[in-house]
Amino acid sequence: MESDPQPWPRRLGRDQRSAAKRREKDFQAALKAAGRRRGWRYAGGWLFRQDGEWFASILPSLLWERGAAIAFALKPMALDPLFWDIVGLPDNGKLPLSFRANGAWVLHPPPRESRVGSDVAEVSALAELAARSADGQLEESRETRSTGRMLDELTDGGPPRGRRRALAICLNLLDDDLDGALALCRESGRSNDRDSGGFTTSNPDGSVSTFVDQAEAWIVAKRRSALRLV
Repeated sequence: MESDPQPWPRRLGRDQRSAAKRREKDFQAALKAAGRRRGWRYAGGWLFRQDGEWFASILPSLLWERGAAIAFALKPMALDPLFWDIVGLPDNGKLPLSFRANGAWVLHPPPRESRVGSDVAEVSALAELAARSADGQLEESRETRSTGRMLDELTDGGPPRGRRRALAICLNLLDDDLDGALALCRESGRSNDRDSGGFTTSNPDGSVSTFVDQAEAWIVAKRRSALRLV
């Protein structure tokens, strides 16, 4: 069991800032090497990879002097392309895989947070522990991961809000539950206090569309298209 980490000092002296900067640089280099040895790709502090039909990412961060915090997340590979289709950014699908981890216009599931190496100071050892944690959590996830499980976790505390609502809408759509997705759009609040879904798009005419607006229009168009095909 990991012990509680020592908090970062509220203020750092010049020498402390310099040492912390060097330590972070060394950690990132070690993390990149450790991840690559285990089949993970690296970009901007993230380790990430495609695992079948799922995308896994891990964002480690150094704690003060010893240990590292880990944020591990999973999402279906089909999730972001669906989101991009709804918001009118289909060309994002041509961007490098790393964009799904660190891009601005992507959906981020709530990560699973943990710590490693609470008594370890050496950055290369911490990087190795972080990469091992990524391996272990990825392997463990293969037994239980599903869009249904993700939705259950999102809605366990009540209706999701903000970007979690956008995530829940898209997960419902991936499950072909248009009714569930539409309900989340229409239950987002009154028109003057409407949950945007965490994303807004500026239109050429100067108006602004929220993700919830775009998702509702996308679902309506999808249903009309299905009716025409019948």
